[in-house]
Amino acid sequence: MADLHVTPIGDLIEHDTSIDGQCACGPTDKLVKRDDGSIGWLTVHHSLDDREASEG
Repeated sequence: MADLHVTPIGDLIEHDTSIDGQCACGPTDKLVKRDDGSIGWLTVHHSLDDREASEG
């Protein structure tokens, strides 16, 4: 689904960025406006080592 994936570096798992894959992290899909005015998908993957909790 996504045109672009953002994944955490050095996480506990290798994140699935395939077109039809279902990543274990439960990524969030967002519609984003491209520079040319068109709309695309951005998939943001979540870390499984809880680093977001400490980045607060």
